[in-house]
Amino acid sequence: MNLSQTFGWAYSSIRSWVTSRAESEFAPQERMRQVRVATTIGVIVGILFSIFNLLTPGMQTLGFIELFAVVCLATPALIISQYRRYVGFAETMLLLAAIVIFGALIVLGGIESTGLFWVYTTPFLAFFLKGQRLGRFYSVGFLIAAAAYLMLLAPHLSFARHYSPVTSFQFLLSLGFYTLVAAAFDYVRTRYDDQLRKEKEKAEAAYLVKSRFLAAASHDLRQPAHALGMFVSRLMQMPLDSRTGEIVAGVDASTRALQEMLDVFFDYSRLEAQSAEVVLRPVALSTVLEQLGFFFNGIAAEKGLRLHFRGTNAWVQSDPVLIQRILLNLVSNALQYTQHGTVLVACRPSHDEAHLRIEVWDSGIGIAQQHHEKIFEEFFQVENQQRDRTKGLGLGLSMVSRSCRLLNHPLHLRSELGRGSRFRLTVPLAPSGLQKSSSADGELCEAMAGASLQNMHILLVEDDALGSSALVGLLQSWGCSVTLAESAQDALERVGRMPVPDFVISDFRLSGSKNGVEAIDLMREHLGVNLKACLISGDTAEDVKRKAATASLVLLQKPVAPSKLRSMLQRSRANSAVPTHS
Repeated sequence: MNLSQTFGWAYSSIRSWVTSRAESEFAPQERMRQVRVATTIGVIVGILFSIFNLLTPGMQTLGFIELFAVVCLATPALIISQYRRYVGFAETMLLLAAIVIFGALIVLGGIESTGLFWVYTTPFLAFFLKGQRLGRFYSVGFLIAAAAYLMLLAPHLSFARHYSPVTSFQFLLSLGFYTLVAAAFDYVRTRYDDQLRKEKEKAEAAYLVKSRFLAAASHDLRQPAHALGMFVSRLMQMPLDSRTGEIVAGVDASTRALQEMLDVFFDYSRLEAQSAEVVLRPVALSTVLEQLGFFFNGIAAEKGLRLHFRGTNAWVQSDPVLIQRILLNLVSNALQYTQHGTVLVACRPSHDEAHLRIEVWDSGIGIAQQHHEKIFEEFFQVENQQRDRTKGLGLGLSMVSRSCRLLNHPLHLRSELGRGSRFRLTVPLAPSGLQKSSSADGELCEAMAGASLQNMHILLVEDDALGSSALVGLLQSWGCSVTLAESAQDALERVGRMPVPDFVISDFRLSGSKNGVEAIDLMREHLGVNLKACLISGDTAEDVKRKAATASLVLLQKPVAPSKLRSMLQRSRANSAVPTHS
């Protein structure tokens, strides 16, 4: 090893020793905050004591030493503690400042006055800043250095304060005692921290297991609920006597309530476990509002309400899944608590021209001032003290609040009892150049109103026997002709032997190695046309939603409401009927 290598090894070893904090259980940000607090206190106290000693006769030397330690060690430590990579240096410099000042107290006679109590803080500060191993090194090293000075050097130095052997011995015994107390205290704290960390890891592991179970349960429970909804919808279309019709209507209402509760429960579970991944990208609000119209126009009509969307051509920077779920919950709440009048969804530019305000107004029952905070709590419902499950679980606004915090979209409420409510969501606009217009919206809506599904050829790719049987029967009851495939390979073979289907409905999970997205891609590539298609899935994972969005596929979560599926198919057929404009 040559000289340069030796110096390099020595430098890296010293740097590692100075900057390390053995056995530290603090997260980097917490450690930085802790060091900043300690150095700030040290600088303030050091300056006050240095000024006091500089103004006190006979104490000027100690005052100059304290001022030197503050200016040259503690203040630089405070500055560099703001940077994560230098926080170890900051700890060491603060500890050295304390050792310099407390060493000066010993040399200048401080252990025969109140300075004695300050010297005793050295081991506690060492363990606080450096942890068990290095804390022992610094505190024991300071004790040995103090003993060597008092017993060996002080008697031979003319400028030093000379202590009696009894005073020196008592001081060293006391310092040793406080060093042991500091070590024991830090040992207990470390053991307690270790125990807390292990319990935290166990809790996180339990959360992970619960999340995996909920993901599996979500898919497995959604499958039969999806099939049940299809069967009941088909049954509702058949001729029934009054008594049977009453029973079927009850089954239909129970099925819809079950499906809505499953949606809310599993969406809330993902937010509670913080497993919802936020993917911010430009989102066309016109598309989101159009989908909300498909979902709620029928419900509003049944209640005799006017549901109006004051749309916009703007694009916003948000997560497409979460913002749709936020607005879906807000509009659903507005319709639920409005008995007559209007529900309005309006989009207005904010004053700074960098954000868009999405407002949901209703003429419903309103919310009393004392409930404005509580309505965002889990399971709280102002008008449902009897826990009527037909009115939901009371999780909708809690999910809205959590989602808005995840997206950093401020949410404001203005409401008075008996005078309706207004929820305002502030969303940043997407970068300029990404906003688009939708000039054919009016024509599309008109075409949808008269769109028929008669003789519409549907290719259904589904490997669940119960689900496929229910969906095939429902589609046929609407006048569609249906071809069934069970896998991507099966679907590819069938499209090669028949005319191009008008629409493809594919489950995400399929038998074989290909999923639904890949199956649709294969068929599009094989036929050389952009097949109209959608994806249905019981998976609630964000990865599934990302894959569907990347492939520009509408994703319908199981259990799929028949009305949503029919609206989407009508829209697809209407799109073909709407003339294009150059």
